[in-house]
Amino acid sequence: MSAVLDAIETKKFGGELSEERIREVVEGYSKDAVPDYQMASLLMAIFIRGMSYEETLALTRAMAESGERYSFPGCVDKHSTGGVGDKISLTSLPIVAACGAPVAKLSGRGLGTTGGTIDKLESIPGFSVDLSEERMQRQVEEIGLAISEAGDLAPADKAIYALRDTTGTVDSLPLIGSSIVSKKVATGAGHLLYDVKRGSGAFMKTTEDARSLAELLVRLSESLGIKASALITDMDNPLGSAIGNALEVRECVRFLVGADVPDDLSNEARHIAVSLLELKGIEDPEEAVEDALSSGAAYDKLREFVRAQGGDPNALEDLPVSDEVREVTAPEGGYVARFGASEVGRAALALGAGREKKGDEVDPGAGVEVLVRVGDRIERGEPVARLYGGRNAGRAETLVREALEISEEPVEPPPAILDDL
Repeated sequence: MSAVLDAIETKKFGGELSEERIREVVEGYSKDAVPDYQMASLLMAIFIRGMSYEETLALTRAMAESGERYSFPGCVDKHSTGGVGDKISLTSLPIVAACGAPVAKLSGRGLGTTGGTIDKLESIPGFSVDLSEERMQRQVEEIGLAISEAGDLAPADKAIYALRDTTGTVDSLPLIGSSIVSKKVATGAGHLLYDVKRGSGAFMKTTEDARSLAELLVRLSESLGIKASALITDMDNPLGSAIGNALEVRECVRFLVGADVPDDLSNEARHIAVSLLELKGIEDPEEAVEDALSSGAAYDKLREFVRAQGGDPNALEDLPVSDEVREVTAPEGGYVARFGASEVGRAALALGAGREKKGDEVDPGAGVEVLVRVGDRIERGEPVARLYGGRNAGRAETLVREALEISEEPVEPPPAILDDL
């Protein structure tokens, strides 16, 4: 009996797969020796029967070792499970680098309502995300911050994820955890913070599910030699005001230069920067973060990083956005109870700020700017959002209106940070 058929038989009856068997199947699928229909059958058996921690660790290791691996043992990195308006990498990482903790990050492009760090960076004129490992090493040594496109790291995970996406087996905790950690292990950073989002605009809808994933991510990472921690953050509402690539970079700049930004963005960026410095062992991390911001060192680091990767740092404070703009107004007065992240993210997607499938063209100047926050008192006819881009503008406006929930009674804004692990 072949390795994959043996694995299917074992798993469908609730048995446990050996590390050797898992590695044989992963290698076979990577080399096209295991057909899609057999791998899909195994994934469904795993989805239904689950995996022990030992099996999940073995799968993570096998996928991490399926391609080339980078090595940045002295560097810090963060990973977000994805959200609407999630611009924390571009706000927190320049702070961390300015505080003396080197950052090496491999990122991906956005898909669906989840924006990708690479797409945001490419809205900066001239910016290049195509860095070799040697170039990344040199840049980390010289300026302390490098972000590149992930490329072909953990190719087995890439192939398996594509199959999961078409076979209804995405939402399996062991498969999610092994997928995320395998890519981070292949990236090679020695200190890693996971930002696990929870809410309507995130993959994990409840705090309990987010905590289960966060605990698994940290445990797998520690087992594979990475010093890791995690936090759970809110994604019922968009993070900050801007949703869309150039719009989000402009908001990051406002934060780093000390201009007013929404409290959720400011608090979360600071918290994650402090957590990363703690992982690295930097003394007095809270004071270091505030010094980096107040002195302008964090913004200077962003400009230095942009210049090093071919971008124009002088364009940062006035990145071009779409000149097709319309406002969405409140249908009635009251208090903002919720501005649903899921619907706002779909509105930005409709305008062209994201891609529904791989290969779709992204409009870097499109997106949504949320003008009110949960808890705000608003009047009928008051502008609550601004839409950038002419593509599907009517559909986008409808989605934004559906996202807005208004209460007659005052509402307390939710905390940005829900839990620390």
